Amino acid sequence: MNERFSKFNTGLLADRKITQLMIFTALTFFILSYVSKDIFFTSANFISMSYQIPEIAILSIALMLSMLTGGIDLSIVSISNAAALVASWVMTTKMGDSENLSNKWIIIACVLGTVVGVLAGAVNSILIARLNVTPILATLATMTLFNGIAIGMTNGESVSGLPEQFMRVGNGTFFGIPTPFVLMIFIAIAVGFLINRTTLGLKVFLVGTNRKAAQYSVMGDRKVIAWVYLISGLLSSLAGLIIASRTSAASPDFGSSYILLAIVIVVLGGVNPNGGFGTVTGVILATAVLQMVASGFNALRYSQFFYLAAQGGVLIFVMILNVVLERRRVNRSIAKSLRS
Repeated sequence: MNERFSKFNTGLLADRKITQLMIFTALTFFILSYVSKDIFFTSANFISMSYQIPEIAILSIALMLSMLTGGIDLSIVSISNAAALVASWVMTTKMGDSENLSNKWIIIACVLGTVVGVLAGAVNSILIARLNVTPILATLATMTLFNGIAIGMTNGESVSGLPEQFMRVGNGTFFGIPTPFVLMIFIAIAVGFLINRTTLGLKVFLVGTNRKAAQYSVMGDRKVIAWVYLISGLLSSLAGLIIASRTSAASPDFGSSYILLAIVIVVLGGVNPNGGFGTVTGVILATAVLQMVASGFNALRYSQFFYLAAQGGVLIFVMILNVVLERRRVNRSIAKSLRS
């Protein structure tokens, strides 16, 4: 038993940022449970959060991948909306006046949605990995491009009235657990395995830590970055499908505040904005923290505008804290080397 605990301690808890985030998560949970136990500390609220956490968590994981390489993908929300719109348009077109649709067409629609996500990721890959466009400028441009195309094709209107079978994914349960939450866990495990147990994942960290050295590796930095933005597009499209399934609609301007929220989550989750370090566990925990804060604000009947302000405040605080801790670490390393 002690040996198992020791392995756990040297594994997950060895990361100081994860340990701090776990403590912060627990404190947030206990404080909100105490302040608003009649609303926050209820099974209905926890179930509601379990349906809401996955979509932003998957988008944040997609953003995390690009930030691990020292870049950023601002187009994740527009990609998710585009994928959801394409899938929803296929389903509603094939449904006609009936309320049901064969599972075959639902699968085809979802596949087409993910293809849209991969193609959008490929555009980012070409701009960033091949043409060396700065990631923030490239994805800002593609975000605007994808949003414009989506709004132009739908005249700014949402596509609603999706088939019931499709809605079960976003609103159903799997052995009593919300299906979106189960999908999020599978995606988190898959991405965690990718970045920690595969050659591509190790190269992702290498690119973020030292891109010059990564240029001389077997795969090369350009190929690694191209794969990262392709996978980011795929994950964004999966998030879009889950959102469409949960809300029974797809809109070209859904989740306009999600990009800021995703950035806050990724930075709060311990991902280095300069690249080279980050964990899926940290992103999931940070998502849970901010979702608990959002639910707490609703329970206490605070304005959502204050929640947006809180997101910006958290981002500023975490960035300042990271800078201070990094300077302390560097100063300690220098002092230690001078003593030796």
